[in-house]
Amino acid sequence: MDRKQTNVKTSIRNFILALILLLTTNVLMGVILVKISKDALRTQIEARMLDVSNTAAAQIDGEVLKNIKAEHKNSADYNRTLDILRSFQDNIELDYIYGVNPEPDGTFTFTIDPDREDPAEFGESIQTTEALLNAAKGKSDVDKEAHADEWGRFYSAYSPIFDADGKVVGIIGVDFSAEWYENAMNANRSVAVIVTLVAMTIGIVLSFVIMSQNRKRFTEMLNRLEDLDDLTQKLDKQIMEGSIKRLEMLPESESHMLKTLAQGEAIEEHSVNEYEAVNSSIEKVYDKLRHYAKYVESRVEYDDTTGVRNKVSYRSRVKEIDEQISSGKAVFSAAFLDINGLKKIYTHHGFEAGERLLYECARMLKHVFGKESVYHVTGDEFIILADKKQSWEMKDLFAEFEKELEKYNEEHVHENLLSVAKGFVTFDPEKHRNYRQLFVEVKAACDKDKEEYYARKTAEI
Repeated sequence: MDRKQTNVKTSIRNFILALILLLTTNVLMGVILVKISKDALRTQIEARMLDVSNTAAAQIDGEVLKNIKAEHKNSADYNRTLDILRSFQDNIELDYIYGVNPEPDGTFTFTIDPDREDPAEFGESIQTTEALLNAAKGKSDVDKEAHADEWGRFYSAYSPIFDADGKVVGIIGVDFSAEWYENAMNANRSVAVIVTLVAMTIGIVLSFVIMSQNRKRFTEMLNRLEDLDDLTQKLDKQIMEGSIKRLEMLPESESHMLKTLAQGEAIEEHSVNEYEAVNSSIEKVYDKLRHYAKYVESRVEYDDTTGVRNKVSYRSRVKEIDEQISSGKAVFSAAFLDINGLKKIYTHHGFEAGERLLYECARMLKHVFGKESVYHVTGDEFIILADKKQSWEMKDLFAEFEKELEKYNEEHVHENLLSVAKGFVTFDPEKHRNYRQLFVEVKAACDKDKEEYYARKTAEI
């Protein structure tokens, strides 16, 4: 009958809409996953590029660099700086590393270039980019777009070099092949596409199974509705034939009852949930999407090896601290820690032994300072950013950390012992205009502690 045909058409239309929604959701999930993964990968690649340029810049003496001229080539200071840059050129996966001098007129020129085959001439002009301009202002940065020059097409990272007065006296530039960068950015796309196609295939199969089951249930319901409709028509005829002449004379209560029996009660319609299983499948897709988003976020925010916050999270926190310093609301202490002798342990006892010490050090730091305050920045180094902590509180916390170290070493006396060089500084608005100045001070404190440790080791021998 017409009603049945209408309901069947409605059911098919609803199924098609549900199927379109399911497919759209899966496609959307794939697009979002690709974007999330791509953004996370971009952040990690840029962080690695900045690590290289920042590390190189940190090893260059700004007081020496600002006095080096083209005519000083082959001088002791020139060669010492050249050797530092060349060690990065030879030992790290990059294309070029070089010194850059910001000129008074706003342009930039090459200084020391360690490339053995085709080095840039001292004083030769270099292409200006936004990242290079930011480095000249004292902020390390990475090119967001590739640039091309006579040596090829590259993405570059730039880090400033400061003199004793905190003035930018030079810049370290590091070039990475644009092809390498873009291939890395696109590496996860095929995986996301496969996941999306699999999810779509499963969704389509599941939808047809559900549709088949619902059509059977819906057909049975329509058959019962047809029988019920025939019966109500007979009842309607009998009721109306026997009561039509009396309707106006009956009391309101009886008149209303008869009209209701004959014409049907005005019932509020409730939509039948024919696609409960489909909706459940869509909800599962949403759950999967939330789960994937949460996993990517954890890779971005936390370090796999140590379980503490990583460099991406650290850079975000440093930005917040600089904003707090600018607004006069900063109250914190910072600590820098470096595991002594970890490279030798890697060399003589293997990678797993070194990773074990990294993990144990992070575990103790989390226990003493709290998981959210500890950052694994690179290699064997950790940074602690302790909010609202004063100097005396940091001394107490490091005393507790020393006890943890002693306890660990006593329990592992026949294994690799854990020794950590450390230094901390409490923010002083009279001394520190930004986080960078405090970092330089706290890094120097850690380096001093490390030197004293190795001096004691030498004396013991």
